[in-house]
Amino acid sequence: MNEMIKAERNKICSRKQTRMLFLAGVVLIVAYFFFFQFNYQNVFYDYDLEKMALASGFTAIEQRKEVAEIFEGKLSQNTLLTMQEKIDQAKQATVGQDENSAFSAVHVYRDQAAILEYLTNSDGSFKSLETAYPNSPTVTLGYCDGWDKLLSGMGSILSIMICLIVVITLSPVFSEEYALHTDSIIYSARYGRTKLTTSKIIAALEVVIGTYLLYLLLNLVLYGCTYGLQGWNVSIQSSLHYASSIYNLTFLQMFFISVILNIFGIVALTTITLFLSAQMSSPVTALITSCVICFLPVVFDFNDSLPVLQKMQEICPIFMLHTNGIFSDMKTYFGMSQPVFMIILNVGLIFVFYRLTKNVSKKHQVTG
Repeated sequence: MNEMIKAERNKICSRKQTRMLFLAGVVLIVAYFFFFQFNYQNVFYDYDLEKMALASGFTAIEQRKEVAEIFEGKLSQNTLLTMQEKIDQAKQATVGQDENSAFSAVHVYRDQAAILEYLTNSDGSFKSLETAYPNSPTVTLGYCDGWDKLLSGMGSILSIMICLIVVITLSPVFSEEYALHTDSIIYSARYGRTKLTTSKIIAALEVVIGTYLLYLLLNLVLYGCTYGLQGWNVSIQSSLHYASSIYNLTFLQMFFISVILNIFGIVALTTITLFLSAQMSSPVTALITSCVICFLPVVFDFNDSLPVLQKMQEICPIFMLHTNGIFSDMKTYFGMSQPVFMIILNVGLIFVFYRLTKNVSKKHQVTG
């Protein structure tokens, strides 16, 4: 069995498209990081020059750390008052200045402004922290850009590349053999319809999950060496993206949960793609069908027209690779939180399509 798995794994890895996609993924992850994550410009107000200024690279990162340090610690009513005071001071300093100056002075406190907006009632009073964050006994604030941007990168270019690798490299696993008529030789072998099918599935999972872990390690190195990984123990509400989230999670916990969700999503997409490959006689047809099924849920947005359909779309396997939106807002399905329901649903999909792939391969009729 081990030799079969090794042979199938080598077959997948030796394909030209597998190697090209892997290298393309590395290049795109690095390019995305340097062009869109690291080399960003942080807008701030220069109080000495009394005008808007820009900082980039490590200078901008140090500014972000200094601002986060002011509000570091347990979130309390006093912390909210400090946030309000700092933002009011920034607004007062730019009275009579142009719009850019006024914007830049407040922009440095954007994470804190998001928390204030969520915690401020219409009459200007503050909500109780117990009401605003019912699942969190305490909310710990601090610098978290490394983890925040790492999770953002995981939900963008990394997830796109993994989806492409799944549908492009795995669509030919069965269908290519049908097209080349080598199935007559393979299925006539002793274990051609049993152990070999299992070996193909295991080998496909090893290749895809192994690629995902390598990409993940690359992201950890890029973001960790640049932004630092301090803030692993602060609440996700420290970032403006999750200021209104009621999930009681630190960034390290969110990272590990995201990785688990990602892997379950990858396994689900893999088993679905392999089923389609086993079902179809042409690699091109299998590829097109796999692409449609994989990417269709993220193509259309039904939030305004059909919110129920949109909610159903957001538990599909591909959404398990886009975890950012999952934790920014609490959604429930039959009384369960979205991550829990997604795992249960996708475990079911994995089991169903694994069995279907085995059955289709077992009943395959050799032609030619």
